[in-house]
Amino acid sequence: MAGELLSFRAFQAACPAGYEYGYGGSLRDLREREFPRLQGITYLDHAGSALFPESLLKAFTDDLRNNVYGNPHSQNISSKLTYDTIEHVRYRILQHFNTTAEDYTIIFTSGCTAALKLVAEAFPWIPETTKQPGSRFCYLTDSHTSVVGMRGITASMNVLSVPIKPKDILLSEKNGLSAEEQNCTTPHLFSYPAQSNFSGTKYPLSWVQDIKSGKLSPIKIPGKWFVLLDAASYVSSSLLDLGVHQADFIPISFYKIFGFPTGLGALLVNNRIAPLLRKTYFGGGTAAAYLAEDDFYFPRKSIAERFEDGTVSFLDIIALKHGFDVLEKLTGGMEKINQHTFALAHYTYTVLSTLKYANGAPVVRIYSDTDFSSPEAQGPIINFNVLDENGEVIGFSQVDKMASLYNIHVRTGCFCNTGACQMHLGISNEDIQRNLQAGHVCGDDIDLVDGRPTGSVRISFGYMSSFEDAQAFLKFIIATRLSKSDTEIPFQSSVTKLTTESVSDDHPSFNNTDKLSQIPHISDTELRNNSSVTKTTVNWQPPEAEAESIRAAVSETAVPTCRRGGKPITVTNIYLYPIKSCSAFEV
Repeated sequence: MAGELLSFRAFQAACPAGYEYGYGGSLRDLREREFPRLQGITYLDHAGSALFPESLLKAFTDDLRNNVYGNPHSQNISSKLTYDTIEHVRYRILQHFNTTAEDYTIIFTSGCTAALKLVAEAFPWIPETTKQPGSRFCYLTDSHTSVVGMRGITASMNVLSVPIKPKDILLSEKNGLSAEEQNCTTPHLFSYPAQSNFSGTKYPLSWVQDIKSGKLSPIKIPGKWFVLLDAASYVSSSLLDLGVHQADFIPISFYKIFGFPTGLGALLVNNRIAPLLRKTYFGGGTAAAYLAEDDFYFPRKSIAERFEDGTVSFLDIIALKHGFDVLEKLTGGMEKINQHTFALAHYTYTVLSTLKYANGAPVVRIYSDTDFSSPEAQGPIINFNVLDENGEVIGFSQVDKMASLYNIHVRTGCFCNTGACQMHLGISNEDIQRNLQAGHVCGDDIDLVDGRPTGSVRISFGYMSSFEDAQAFLKFIIATRLSKSDTEIPFQSSVTKLTTESVSDDHPSFNNTDKLSQIPHISDTELRNNSSVTKTTVNWQPPEAEAESIRAAVSETAVPTCRRGGKPITVTNIYLYPIKSCSAFEV
């Protein structure tokens, strides 16, 4: 029954053994206390940005009201307080990733993108010459734009860039280097994401050591491989243990974890490679000594101070201290967040993948490399496109607009990951270029070109996500796709109408088995292949009185009153789309 499928009991049953929902108390109380602004909103773009809790903001502003923080480059009392606090935050970051200052250095940046750019500029590349091969920059095609963009810098240094498909790296053991080839000191860099921001696929962290040791080699070339692990998406809901997986570079953005502050990230640099990094520009605070009239510059000894040009965003860094404190207090740590978010993603994927039209056709096409059976291989991200009864893709912009009417916040497009988008949607290089000529650019709402999708829909869960969020999203899909009378005409069939009421969240974990969704029972056969539903959702015709009302609604003098939940629905905008896949005219 559909009611049972969307019930908390079904959610419990779908949860993998050993995984717990919530953090030991009432998640509803936590949401009401820390996220009152989420009332009536289903926020499902945590991969885009986490949301900050009220207590983080209060602790931070109280700190600023009670202390004087000066520029850390000065030597007065307030400046020393700032400097000491920043160093404490560095230690806290290292502790969070289970490592120490002996192994890693924290370089604060404006975000993950700036950290990646720093690596591209500072890595000890050896340019290609006619006498000997130079360095190689290899990156997984399932990488964020900011990783792929590093090739612009390497190209200017005459360093070749090589894209690597995920399936090819799994076959790269044959590229393993001999001892003689590993003795070559030419440095190469391989970059891959710990978690795909497109699909949530978690790539093996074991690749870090395998590539550094020469067991795996992205391409067959003598030299020494270093690894850049893009952890921006991964660390928002998973624990990264750098004591075990010692990548050479790890870029992160803190708003992905805490929601606040934005505009602050870090590059964690393995101290074994730090002395090899090169730097040309030097800003305030990075010089031990320099001359204004002569070409003389001597950098500071500390790697962090050498690469943090100018005054760091010290108030934002101070906010991180409260971010770590509050996150630990609310959740108990990243392992619990990992369990909580995976339980929600696993359940949502399970239900979503079983939804069928009356003719047996699937309601959605999910783009995933896993079956969501293990949090070791899958993060809390679900990427999909909605299909019609004939298997044709419904444009992501239309899905986004419908979701907005239900106050559901999703992400659409290619998510700054063209490689994964091409791989999962079957978009060729020629298609990308043709779409550009047709007027489609990254981030616009042109969702179909020649009937083929240019992107998809992504939902993602965070530490404050609840069962009700998953339930509301699934109800939205069912109501808009399996109850056609609810979306095509201003009347609803009592047979297929689904309520939008949520179950109460009195359950601290999986101990309460009695909380069920208040949805009228619809059998699985009715949802999938029952002929009566076919009549309701496909061939249903309104009674004569209602048909007359419809005709009246389109007359010049009629003023229809459409109601849902007892409240009138007001038309606020009308858009005309005279040309398929082109912009609309607003009436």
